[in-house]
Amino acid sequence: MNELVALIRSPRRGVALVLATGRLPVALGLVVLATAVAAVSAARFAGDVPVNSVLYGPDRSPAITTLIETLGVDRAAVISYLIEQVWTAVVVVTAFSPLLVWILGATAVQAAARLEGIRRPFGPMFVFFGYATALTRIPADGAAAILGSGKAAGAPLAQLVGTLCLGWLAFLLWRAIETHYALAPMRAAIVLLIAVVVFYLVPLALIIAAAIAILVAAIVLDYVPGL
Repeated sequence: MNELVALIRSPRRGVALVLATGRLPVALGLVVLATAVAAVSAARFAGDVPVNSVLYGPDRSPAITTLIETLGVDRAAVISYLIEQVWTAVVVVTAFSPLLVWILGATAVQAAARLEGIRRPFGPMFVFFGYATALTRIPADGAAAILGSGKAAGAPLAQLVGTLCLGWLAFLLWRAIETHYALAPMRAAIVLLIAVVVFYLVPLALIIAAAIAILVAAIVLDYVPGL
């Protein structure tokens, strides 16, 4: 665990140490711990922000109110029904997000480096991503689990901690890319940007587009089982 302590105290020295001596079993254990904390945070979120509060009642989401005003009650009911069906799945995915960030993130960075014509062993970056994911997600999800989400009094502070930890993760990854792939700072930033845009934002945009297409089809077909 000396590598993790070094990473906390001095990112530059810690990044090099984790890349050189980090161990996969330790990375796996840290990510499992981060996933456990994320599961507690997801459970707290599900309690603080039940789907009924988002869709119905006086405290419903402004987006739902806008949908009702724009589409009418019947068509908005279709969207509300679909949101209800996927809400639990979203919460479950959130609980496992550290594991997903670790595997998908390390793979995305390696693929982005390959696109730039850079070839280095995948193992050190994979291990480093496990350390960095745990180091940044545990405080972020821990804050959300303790302080709450939605309209909880501590939710704004939890969101601030989460944002800072996300920035910290990006900084650590930038340093790791710079060190592991022997790149200049600007080129390391470009590799990180490619990883985020090509392997995260573009697939996310496609998923959102597919979801919108499903919603449009459901509205056109008036698909609301049980109604």
